[in-house]
Amino acid sequence: MDLLNKIAVVTGAGSGIGRASSLKLASNGAKVVVVDFNKETGEETVSLIKEQGGEGIFVQADVSKSEDVQKYVNAAVDTYGRIDIFFNNAGVIQKISPLTEIEDAEYDRIMSINVKGVFLGLKHV
Repeated sequence: MDLLNKIAVVTGAGSGIGRASSLKLASNGAKVVVVDFNKETGEETVSLIKEQGGEGIFVQADVSKSEDVQKYVNAAVDTYGRIDIFFNNAGVIQKISPLTEIEDAEYDRIMSINVKGVFLGLKHV
């Protein structure tokens, strides 16, 4: 798969599937905008991309906040001129527990990241 000079934005890229996807995209020639809430793990992903000879930048963002989503979109466009690939991957998993034990605030947090974050990413990209 040749992605030479394609610009990819990956949310949730600080770990797991997002990190693995970022590394794979970069190894196939894409320039990757690594987006994550966790600055340390996001920057680590960019370091791994660069270690394998790829190119990328990190943008710290909370995908549930419109202004943060606009920030990572603007960073991609300001740095690379466009977005060709968008992997709207960020998400969280709740601990397994009975529904009656899940606090309203935890439900709101999960829905904000897993649903609203996807909506905002699609809207702004």
